[in-house]
Amino acid sequence: MALAAWRQFTFFDVLPIRDPAVTDEDGPLYSDPNVSAVCSGTGSLYLGTTGGIVKIVSKSLKLQVSFTAHEEGYAITYMKQVEGTANLLTVAESKTAEPQIRLWSLDTPDKKTQGPKCNFSINIHLKKLTEISAVALAEDFSIIAVGFENGHVVHVRGDLLHDKGLKQKIIYESPAPVTGLEFYEASKTSLLYISTTERIVTAWTTGKNQGSLARVLEEKGCAKGCMGIKKATGEILVAREDAIYFYTPYGRGPLYVYEGPKSQLFVYKSYIGIVSPNNAATDSNVQSSVRKYVGATASSADPYETAQFTILDTDNKFVAYTGQFAGGVKSIFTEWGDLYVLGGDGQLYRHQERDLASKLEILYQRNLYNLALTLASNAGADEKRILSIYKKYGDHLYEKGDYDEAMVQYIRAIDGGEASQVIRKYLDSQRIYNLTSYLEELHNKEIATADHTTLLLNCYAKLKDTEKLETFIRSEGENLKFDLDTAIQMCRQGGYFQQAAYLAEKHGQNDLVVDITLQDLGDYKSGLRFLQSLPPEDMYHNLSRYGRVLLQHVARETTALFIEYFTGRYVPREIPNVAELENGEQAREMSPPSSVPNYKNLLPYMAGSRPASVMSGLTGEQTPTIMSAITSNVGKLSTVVGGAITGSASVANAPLTLESSSYDQDGKIVDYVIPKPRTVFATFVDQPDEFIIFLEACIAHHRTAGGQESDEIDMYTTLFEMYLQKAEASTTEEEKVQWEEKSKELITSAQAPIDPSNVLLLSHLYSYREGRILVRERENLHIDIFRSYVSVNDTISAIQTLHKYGDIEPELYPLALSYFTSSPEVMAIASDELSHVLKKIEEEGLMAPLQVIQALSVNAVATVGIVKDYLSEIIEREKKEIETNRKLTESYQMETRAKIEEIRELETEPRVFQSTRCASCGAALDLPTVHFMCKHSFHRRCLNEVNEDTECPSCKSNNATIRAIRRAQDDMADRHDLFKASLEESEDKFKVISDFFGRGVMQQVEFLVE
Repeated sequence: MALAAWRQFTFFDVLPIRDPAVTDEDGPLYSDPNVSAVCSGTGSLYLGTTGGIVKIVSKSLKLQVSFTAHEEGYAITYMKQVEGTANLLTVAESKTAEPQIRLWSLDTPDKKTQGPKCNFSINIHLKKLTEISAVALAEDFSIIAVGFENGHVVHVRGDLLHDKGLKQKIIYESPAPVTGLEFYEASKTSLLYISTTERIVTAWTTGKNQGSLARVLEEKGCAKGCMGIKKATGEILVAREDAIYFYTPYGRGPLYVYEGPKSQLFVYKSYIGIVSPNNAATDSNVQSSVRKYVGATASSADPYETAQFTILDTDNKFVAYTGQFAGGVKSIFTEWGDLYVLGGDGQLYRHQERDLASKLEILYQRNLYNLALTLASNAGADEKRILSIYKKYGDHLYEKGDYDEAMVQYIRAIDGGEASQVIRKYLDSQRIYNLTSYLEELHNKEIATADHTTLLLNCYAKLKDTEKLETFIRSEGENLKFDLDTAIQMCRQGGYFQQAAYLAEKHGQNDLVVDITLQDLGDYKSGLRFLQSLPPEDMYHNLSRYGRVLLQHVARETTALFIEYFTGRYVPREIPNVAELENGEQAREMSPPSSVPNYKNLLPYMAGSRPASVMSGLTGEQTPTIMSAITSNVGKLSTVVGGAITGSASVANAPLTLESSSYDQDGKIVDYVIPKPRTVFATFVDQPDEFIIFLEACIAHHRTAGGQESDEIDMYTTLFEMYLQKAEASTTEEEKVQWEEKSKELITSAQAPIDPSNVLLLSHLYSYREGRILVRERENLHIDIFRSYVSVNDTISAIQTLHKYGDIEPELYPLALSYFTSSPEVMAIASDELSHVLKKIEEEGLMAPLQVIQALSVNAVATVGIVKDYLSEIIEREKKEIETNRKLTESYQMETRAKIEEIRELETEPRVFQSTRCASCGAALDLPTVHFMCKHSFHRRCLNEVNEDTECPSCKSNNATIRAIRRAQDDMADRHDLFKASLEESEDKFKVISDFFGRGVMQQVEFLVE
């Protein structure tokens, strides 16, 4: 499979880490351009430089130790550190000398240098200097393998830790440069993998054949840095431009197509890291395999070079991460539990693998559940997590509609403890076979509950396995192994109504007995008879639930039972076993749906609560009159709920009797709390006649039964609405009048606690004008009364309302003026009232003359002759007011001229002061004396301070008041928003303008320009 077809994920979080020691005195760490070798191990990072110095960096990226590992002129090109040891191998090269290899004991200080102790130091003897291209170190420190650019591989054998018996030997020669070396150590043998640019071979490192070639694995090589080893399996991985190849000591294994140039390969856990240069214009396999470290720095690299770093999972065939690195990749290492990449830009990039839960969540989002199972299994996830993946996989398949395969996954996850969720998914009858297999598996594993057993039997019933179902239904014993409700429901769904009723009655499930009898068997009389045998609370619950159905089929008996219960007279009765019915079809024929004529059985009560036309339709006979008051029916109602129902032969022969008493069969008093009547109002929604009977009966007995006032209000209000509803639905005018009279009688009764707002609302909804008027009169809404008459053009009633309430509500007169002049017909009736209305408007000042004229000029009904006297009087009064205003204006003008003259004299003429006494102390004036222009004189000693700004104490308060008024006017001149708002809100806009003009709003401000 080509890599392009592999799925792409982001299973690693990348964090760039800048060198924290860039500005330290010791200089930078990994961002140092002179860093030429990098390795890690035992909790530290090791950096080798071109100057032969080794820097050891801690997890916190702080410099721990720095020491000189090689003399000047040597550049460290390779370093190796075996995990779990304190030994560091350094390899250094020089342009003029043989390469050096040294092994350092980092935990043992040297007495002379105080740095790490050097365990051994050796020079690699070469006939001709050539550069090292690969280094490998055995984990037991017994062999060092060094590969060169000239194709030679040198073994250094001996006790490296103690510098004993060290020997050098060339074990392999090739015309092609060596590009990689890796040791493979098995239990009895040890091999060295060697890669060149032309081939891949293995060589023995132990045994009789040590130092000799073992096998040629491939006549193709690889570039430098493109070989790695999986230590767990002993496989080596080789990255070429066309693919990634796997090799064992015996030959080539699988390959994975991944086209493109590659510069590095790194093995991390089960992943493979690949570095690919993006500027692939040149063929990297043809270039030199050995990087020129000696005398070179990172600055010589192309600063615009970018590299792509890809992390692959070849086992599961997906890409775990892809990233771009500006400046290329300098080194890759693992430490502190993470993967690190040292970029050519001098930054360290930490690649932290996400936890299993995060990776699984990504796979869930892409519906890759098989891959999630593989990852979880490889990661050693616990059974609970594996089961949850199976469960999610099943959910996914279920949503796709692959129900069979989904059930396979659900069965695999059956130990996960989420059986109920799976069962709910397969409750559809079309998937009953899948559900049955799942339930059977639950029982096979002995983890099934009583619910599961019940559901399994339900499935058998759906599959028509009658034998097993009957055995289950007739099982004896009190301790059931199944859920009773579910078993009953199963029987009902399968059409086994008799069995369902048997189970329900046997185990005391009264609600289910009623439901089965009414809904499934359709035996309404038997159902109602069974209700009568229940305790009060259970009876009420079921009557409320099924009352609407019972009212449709057995209205007479159901209404009587409602009345009996809500008037406090209900007692349970004994009945035969409801399960003794032979079949449901018999029951259905027993009680056909009732129609309106069936109400004749309640005539002793209904005779006083129905209009004559209604009663004649029910009985074929004429009834003399309607009920005059609800309380008059108490005696008649007792014939229904106080004893056996009487009144006709059909009632006498009815199988259902409602003999009510305050005592039960044993003579004990039956006591129960009567619920609020409004809880069953909705039950009578389609039965208005029975609802009225029920309400009237409850109202008649409400106070004697100790009911609450709020309930009484609800019943009166609802009864009023029902009366109006019946009036609206009446087919004859006579019948409508009778119902409206009952409505009026109800709301005018002193005992009826109906909220006026409810009466008003209901009267409006049902167009009952009389009710609206009664409420408005009671609430003093006189204007609304007048408008109600106006809306229907009832001029006579409008005039009467004006006479009746005009003195209390003067606002009626402007309304009357508009109405009386609205049409010639109204004007003809109300012409005599118009002058009276105009006079009242003038006396009370209800409208301005102009408003009156405007109101009269809306249409051509009113003439000038009608309002001649009114206009003459108004004009005369206006003339007098104008003359008064003229005289007042002249007085203001004279006063203003006097003030102006006084100001002129103060400014131009001398002032003579003739006061002889001090205005403050009243003593005779003597020098020094202070005179003010207002002709007040004071002793100098009577004033606190005398300067140019000193004011007369006598006039100071008045002057302050004048200045405050002036400041207020100046401030008002800037309040244009207030002026605009007042102008918009006022009806007399000229008055507003003149008022603000007097306050200085219109004053022109003069600016002095220098």
